[in-house]
Amino acid sequence: MLRNIGIKLSRMQLKVRIFRSQVLNDQTFAILVLMALFTTFITTPIVMAVYKPARKGKPYKNRKIQRQDLDSELRVLACFHSTRNIPTLINLIESSRGTRKKGQLCIYAMHLMELSERSSAISMIHKARKNGLPFWNKKPGDQNQMVIAFEAYQQLRSVVIRPMTAISPLNSIHEDICTSADRKRAALIIMPFHKHQRVDGTMESLGHSFHLVNQRVLRHAPCSVGILVDRGLGGTTQVVASEVSYSVVVPFFGSQDDREALAYGMRMAEHPGIKLTLLKFTPKPETALNPPKADMGAESKKDNEIFSEFLNLSKSSESVKHEAIAMGSREDVIAALRSMSNSTLFLVGRTSPAMPLSDRSSDCPELGHVGSYLASSDFSTTSSILVIQQYDPSINAMEKPLDDINEASNKTMSNGV
Repeated sequence: MLRNIGIKLSRMQLKVRIFRSQVLNDQTFAILVLMALFTTFITTPIVMAVYKPARKGKPYKNRKIQRQDLDSELRVLACFHSTRNIPTLINLIESSRGTRKKGQLCIYAMHLMELSERSSAISMIHKARKNGLPFWNKKPGDQNQMVIAFEAYQQLRSVVIRPMTAISPLNSIHEDICTSADRKRAALIIMPFHKHQRVDGTMESLGHSFHLVNQRVLRHAPCSVGILVDRGLGGTTQVVASEVSYSVVVPFFGSQDDREALAYGMRMAEHPGIKLTLLKFTPKPETALNPPKADMGAESKKDNEIFSEFLNLSKSSESVKHEAIAMGSREDVIAALRSMSNSTLFLVGRTSPAMPLSDRSSDCPELGHVGSYLASSDFSTTSSILVIQQYDPSINAMEKPLDDINEASNKTMSNGV
């Protein structure tokens, strides 16, 4: 300690000698001080300008599929882990492109890659930042197949597809996803389910880290989110438009997430190869399947509005129909869903209904009760499911600190909701 004090005193004496010998005059000293202050204050703006993820995107209004202006462009950020997800993703895009000349579909296809300590991953990041553009590996392999698949589809259809890559640790990759969605003004983020179906029909998990990624995206997304349970939508290959023949089912219990799912289904119904069926569940007077809500009147009004739009669509299209189902217990719901078990795709609202449809507790709260039941191998092994959560600015956590997500996720899992 005494030695350190002696060194500091020696340095102070040296500085005094420098000033006494007039090596630095008052004017030079003042300039150096001003330069130090200038560099201190200019550092933050320069870093924010160079490091783009530090900047927020411009505000935009079309953060949901359900909107007033149906002719506005629908932008979707579709994420995938590997080539296994691409055929289903392209078939879903084909089913969603609609027929409007103005309301076209724009897809940002984001390949999610885990950042590791391997030199290959580090070199990819250096190349990506050097080019300043989304990077795709030029070596032959999966990367080329991904680009070729999307580019080939884009040339055949009036859909804009822009490939992207997110290379981050899995515990923070949701930040790249949400930031990209906000910057690209996306109305929907499609995330792959963290489980894939094996040959025997059982669901195999990719890992708990992938599970947490979906939960974080649901919490922080700046727009609506869809979790896609892939069971081979349209088969294992891309289906041409003339061969598309899908039956899409929307179970409707009445909530903002159900309205978002129905809005997406109505857009898909514009495709000539899509048959849309709405299962409208209504509680029997003597039962209370759903708990009462304070804003039930406002929610019921919104449900009636979109149902009226659906009825108008069904009058002009023979491929659109609906069934009214009175439910008094969960057995009524299960029976109605099982009658549609051969359907190609289910569009499900995440928050409907309040009653679980299975005696076993679900380990996938991000799917909701209906989605968890449909995703079980007991229900079907051929029907894909898209569980949709509508963007709600009152509960969106994008502006909140991202560090508390682990605690929130663990609390959610422990409560089993």
